[in-house]
Amino acid sequence: MTATLTVATPARPTPSSTPGRRRALLALTRFESVRMLRHPLTVAAALLFLAPWLWGWLSGSANRYPVLPDELITIQLLALPILGGSALIVANLVTLRAHRHHVDASYDVLVLPPAWRVGGFLLALLPLAGLSLLLVGVRVAVSAVLPGAAGSVDVALVTPAALTLLLGAVGVLSGVLIRSLLIAPLLVLLVLVLEFTAITMTLVGTGWRFLLPVYISEFAVPVPAGVSERPSARHLAYLVGITVLLVAAVLARATARRSVVAAGLAVGLILTVGGGVTQSLPDPGMAAARATVEDRPASIQSCVRRGDVTYCYFDGFDGFVPGWESVVTSVRAVVPDSAASSGPPLAVRQRALVEEISAGGAGSVAEAMQVVAGWKVDDAAAGTPEAVRVDTAWGDDRAAAALAAEVAYRLMAAKAYDGGNFLCGAQAALLVWLVGRASPTTLAGMRSLDETSTGALVFSDTSGLYGILAPDRAAAPAMELLERQSDEVPSLVERHWAELTAPETPLERFGAIFGVPVQPLAPDDEALPCVP
Repeated sequence: MTATLTVATPARPTPSSTPGRRRALLALTRFESVRMLRHPLTVAAALLFLAPWLWGWLSGSANRYPVLPDELITIQLLALPILGGSALIVANLVTLRAHRHHVDASYDVLVLPPAWRVGGFLLALLPLAGLSLLLVGVRVAVSAVLPGAAGSVDVALVTPAALTLLLGAVGVLSGVLIRSLLIAPLLVLLVLVLEFTAITMTLVGTGWRFLLPVYISEFAVPVPAGVSERPSARHLAYLVGITVLLVAAVLARATARRSVVAAGLAVGLILTVGGGVTQSLPDPGMAAARATVEDRPASIQSCVRRGDVTYCYFDGFDGFVPGWESVVTSVRAVVPDSAASSGPPLAVRQRALVEEISAGGAGSVAEAMQVVAGWKVDDAAAGTPEAVRVDTAWGDDRAAAALAAEVAYRLMAAKAYDGGNFLCGAQAALLVWLVGRASPTTLAGMRSLDETSTGALVFSDTSGLYGILAPDRAAAPAMELLERQSDEVPSLVERHWAELTAPETPLERFGAIFGVPVQPLAPDDEALPCVP
């Protein structure tokens, strides 16, 4: 007796079934993602994003004292037009491929219906976002491991990847709405114009800046943690919400199921509205935090003693101390030993100006001097009287020259600079010579400051609040003296130190001591408000 056994084999999914479409969707996603990643425009964008940064390291001009939160802001401003713009154009080209090759009708016989096909195009954007995250991660990681790095990295690291997804979705949507190759480049140009407008216009200082795809700081200089309205997580949710809305619009245009489109719209609206509204809500404790940072920084700062000098800094800025110490040491090396120990023990304290001072006029000078007077009181109470002030931005020659001028004045006058008035007479010329003589870095920074100054050589930090002003008439003989490189000058400085640092010593006496010409006194020079 013979028995026949029949073994049931599982049925393979048909092309038109949901599992079959899913497999085809994944295959399309893999194919398109590879094409997007190796597209010449993607490669060019990656190189363009990295090239200036790499050139900075190769040429030695890279900032070795980066403030990481500000680095992330700069990176996202670059990523929006470069990485996001390339994703927009590449995604648009992929979406229009069938139209460009005149095979639209042939797509009707494919396994995937239109909604599934555009879904594959949208999923193919994820590797582009991953590439953006990788490029940004490399730049931030290199900055973060530097000994002079300040601040910390937060979820804003993911923002450039989110911007790449957002503009990629714009590229797909523009491809399904408008069958033209010109629309994508025009949209990228529009993005550039809007970004430039947002940065340069007063929109940056208002609550509307939170509705922009990129975060733009309201401060011109780095600020300590806790005083900047930087809702990174909520801003990221806002960007994801806009992207989801764009995806829902693409699927709706491709006649996807209403339930899918409705779910996408609901999620997108929740994230967009929720993130957009909550990120612009004022922080009730922000005003108090800013007042503490600006008026009473000693209460929240840490201090370290290097030799006989005390350095005080905001949380996270301790990496700047070696750079400050180098400048202080170089300036002290060119002054007489008696001057190096005059006055209270030398201290350097970091300052941050988070409230804007009115621009120009006597009112602004009075405000600035009032702020500096408050700082002096805070310094004395903290045990560091007459502390030298230094900014939250560091790393270039100009910052080194500004600090060198502050230190030089402190050693000349045995007190910190009060701000507001011009430094006149022999004092001003001697200070210029000390800064230029201290080191090649401070000399280069002083020359750079001189190129951008008018009427006076302004040793100012990036805030522009308390810079020391040496009139051009006083700076000119000191600059000429620096060019001579005579070995007799240091001994003459030491011999005549008391006379040169006296406020009443005229500039003509400086010229007579060192044998350098001094311009005649002009009527405008007589009216200058000088430091008493």
